[in-house]
Amino acid sequence: MLSRRMFYCLGVTSTVAMSVVAGTVPAGADWEDPPPTPGASGNTISVSLTGTGVGNGKGGRPGHTSVKKVPVPCNYTQGFTGKHYYEFVTGGAPLGRDTNGVPFEPHPGYEQYKDDDKGHWYGGMCDPDLFGGGTAAFNEFITKWFAEHRAVYVPEGQQPPVPPIPPAILRDAAFEAMTVPEPKLNWNPKLTAAAGTVVNVDTWVWLDGYPKDLYVRASVGAVWAQVDAELTGMEVSAPDADPVSCADAGTPYAPGATSDCMIRFRKAGAGKTPVTVKVGWATTWRSSENGDPQATPDQLDIPPATAGIQVLEIQTHNR
Repeated sequence: MLSRRMFYCLGVTSTVAMSVVAGTVPAGADWEDPPPTPGASGNTISVSLTGTGVGNGKGGRPGHTSVKKVPVPCNYTQGFTGKHYYEFVTGGAPLGRDTNGVPFEPHPGYEQYKDDDKGHWYGGMCDPDLFGGGTAAFNEFITKWFAEHRAVYVPEGQQPPVPPIPPAILRDAAFEAMTVPEPKLNWNPKLTAAAGTVVNVDTWVWLDGYPKDLYVRASVGAVWAQVDAELTGMEVSAPDADPVSCADAGTPYAPGATSDCMIRFRKAGAGKTPVTVKVGWATTWRSSENGDPQATPDQLDIPPATAGIQVLEIQTHNR
């Protein structure tokens, strides 16, 4: 991991930061660590999370907005004042060379800030530990990043640019925020005395008020990524019963309604029979850079829920 001082040394010219990552450090550099970028905390940025999948866990309020700080691989860091930079360049200090040995050029227009000792240049800072895609992918990413995000001058009292954030990082933030409600099983017949069902009879099962789809959008300004989740079905199983797979969350029982989501208990008992419900979800994502849905790297792992159902035996008498 590169030190903050090293990033700053190369941050004098934003493209120089690529040389630091590549291992080239300008000789004779003698400068102080700059103060942290205003409004930033290291390489993190505040991401807004909205959608029906936010806060669906226990005690949560589905659909509310939350804010999360997430790491970003590249950020803007504060460098020289306009006056200091002008004196540095005109003093003949080498600006360093890129990985091909080509000398770096001074920031365009730097002369107009030669008397400003309040504003600062802001250059790029990239941290490979926050990228997570391997050295080759990181080098490719920062080459493109520094080509598109040159150093900028920020006058006193103004805010530095918001660091760009890769859509994949927003995707991961949205995916991590996605929560689904705990499934609540209902059934019919449900005998009044014990809210139980009957042995050797098809028991109609479904989930009360369960959503069929959810989404979470993570955004920073105009850049966003959205994860969409769609219910793919559920599996219901219990001891002494054949498991059943349902294409959705089941259909609430009503006279005249139909359903294929039924389970039959083969044994009655004195206590409640544990019935396990496992729901399945498929997820895709899209972003402001690519509106076409794509598969997420991972799928939601939803722990099963358990309901207790009393299985009763109805006695008949012949006269």
